[in-house]
Amino acid sequence: MSLRKGLSLAAIGSLMSFTAWAQAPSLEAGVAGSTDFAATEGMATVLYDQTDNAGANGAPDQDFEASFDAYDAEGADDFNVDWPDGWVIQQVNTVGTTGTPGGALVDVNVYSDNSGTPLGGSMVCSYNDVTPTTDNLGALTVDLPTDCNVPTGVHWLAIQVNQNFGTFGQHFWSNRTTQTGNAGHWRNPGDGFATGCLDWTPMTTCGVGGGVNPDFLFSIVGMLGEPQVPIIEVPTLGQIGLITLLLSLAVIGLLRMRRH
Repeated sequence: MSLRKGLSLAAIGSLMSFTAWAQAPSLEAGVAGSTDFAATEGMATVLYDQTDNAGANGAPDQDFEASFDAYDAEGADDFNVDWPDGWVIQQVNTVGTTGTPGGALVDVNVYSDNSGTPLGGSMVCSYNDVTPTTDNLGALTVDLPTDCNVPTGVHWLAIQVNQNFGTFGQHFWSNRTTQTGNAGHWRNPGDGFATGCLDWTPMTTCGVGGGVNPDFLFSIVGMLGEPQVPIIEVPTLGQIGLITLLLSLAVIGLLRMRRH
């Protein structure tokens, strides 16, 4: 083999390796997302807001096409429902970044807390393949198809974006430099990112999104739950008449017994 041919083959091999590396999903975003969300409508209000102290990074939270299944990842962070009658969640907003906006469908799950983690927590609400109301370069406003009624206490919001990597690139959930409640969790069941975090684990332990920022950026929109008034059955006119008849018969019976 000539030297020129050998160098050409080596160059082609290097280019192919670089291309394959460049096309593999990344473990961190390296940039911050936008917090410009759609305005709330009607009676809805912001129930929880954790969009301050943004970090300049983000963690993968994407369901890729079949060829990248090993990289499928999901993020979750906790929030505290402090209203005694619970919350009615109607919308969630997540700060994020993406390659090309417009190709995302979103899975939204709410879990109960299990001693500071969503691992082993029960499912409260689940929504699959929801089209975002807005996709601002990866910052998503997601109106839930039905209300999610969440009781008082700590719960977890889990987000996964269904997006074709080859067409729209990679989506990341932006993170936060400060921690509120429990640290944000992350999982990658196929371990394509080689972190060992096959199930819910604190994001910083997994080393994703830079490995230093403990929380995710999100807000929750909806209404406060209404007090549950006990239902008292009121007798109908027919029931009242029957009760009156029975009482009258009882009184007549007592009077006859006394006469005898």
